[in-house]
Amino acid sequence: MTAKKALLACIGIIAAAILLTTVVHRVAAERRQDALDAFYATPEGVEAAPPGTVFRTERLPSADVAGGTAYRLLYRTERANGEAAVSGAIAIVPIAAAPADGRPVLAWAHGTIGLGRGCAPSRRSHPLQATPWVEDAIANGFAVIAPDYAGLGTAGPNGYLLGRAEARDVLNAVRALDFVPEAQPSRRWTVLGHSQGGHAAVWAAELAPIEMADRPLLGVAVGAPALNLDAIVAQQWNAGIGWAVGAEMYQSWPVAYPNVDFSRAVSWLGQRYAGPVADACIGEGIPVPPLLGFVAAGIGLPFFDENPLRDPQLAAIVERQTPAPLPPSMPVLMAQGTADTVVPPASNAATQLEWCAAGSNLTMQWLGGINHIPAGPIIGTLGIPWLRALYDGAKPQPHCNFVPPVAVTGSRLSDAANFGT
Repeated sequence: MTAKKALLACIGIIAAAILLTTVVHRVAAERRQDALDAFYATPEGVEAAPPGTVFRTERLPSADVAGGTAYRLLYRTERANGEAAVSGAIAIVPIAAAPADGRPVLAWAHGTIGLGRGCAPSRRSHPLQATPWVEDAIANGFAVIAPDYAGLGTAGPNGYLLGRAEARDVLNAVRALDFVPEAQPSRRWTVLGHSQGGHAAVWAAELAPIEMADRPLLGVAVGAPALNLDAIVAQQWNAGIGWAVGAEMYQSWPVAYPNVDFSRAVSWLGQRYAGPVADACIGEGIPVPPLLGFVAAGIGLPFFDENPLRDPQLAAIVERQTPAPLPPSMPVLMAQGTADTVVPPASNAATQLEWCAAGSNLTMQWLGGINHIPAGPIIGTLGIPWLRALYDGAKPQPHCNFVPPVAVTGSRLSDAANFGT
């Protein structure tokens, strides 16, 4: 068999497997999701409602933790362009009585999990499967609010890795906590995020002083955050992760940038299968379409035809969605694994250098030998006491003026001679 025929045979196998997996998944999950659709349907009056308004609330026992009661809610948010939208969310409230000045608030921004309606955390059978630290948050007195993000489990479009859209979903979720039974939140809040959620958390910190000045944000904790997007794209565009992340970007970004032709950077195979790959849920069951994308990349069939950064329009958008360093007034705890195969360690080594040079109040924690997924629970374990201490008056000092344990390559800073020059 010639190499070309072998590649075509692999494509056929991939296509058949994706189709079979999609059918099996639908048979198993559609009935449950159909029953939830009424809760997540966009209600009348969304446009006129203030941001953060909660339209529906119900108990969510599958997300209860020791000492905490969980709720599913649907709240009013807005897209990057200011258009009204709705998002689902999970709220978890301590059973213990609230302090006189209200409970500390922790917003949780989740990472990449797929764009299908059943991928939304609040629509899952096991909503807290990847967040074992929530029990610690409740024990520390936090009222936790976790947005799904608009378009994920609700009417689209999605805003995957679109900073302002993600940020507004986080900010409005914090507002929505006011409407949750027994939440009694304080006006002060904190935010914790992993991967895509790190991107959302940092963008939320950038917008909070402008769009929610009446609720002071005390600090940010992020694990393996997708911040230095150009470095991530430069290293991952032709790897397996390029299928998973690229497919979700391809489903979301053209809506925000309708005058840009994203398809010119995407392979014909990527264009054909972006939908099922993007819609596959990560973290529940086996996400076969993205896994097959890894196989395709491994045999020389990447999602992108070439590095998207070679296209000036696409490079400009990637740069626009990369958050700026946070100001010295905003404490940030950032944890990054040295063995991360999703968010390259080099990308956040560059972030460390850039943010330190800009004067950010960054506490940088390098996790030796840790890959991407474990960084999620770790930032919860590290971040909960660090964020709680901010409520108790802690004033963290920057801890980032040291040489990162990994080389800085494939980023805006890759041409810099050495740290400190």
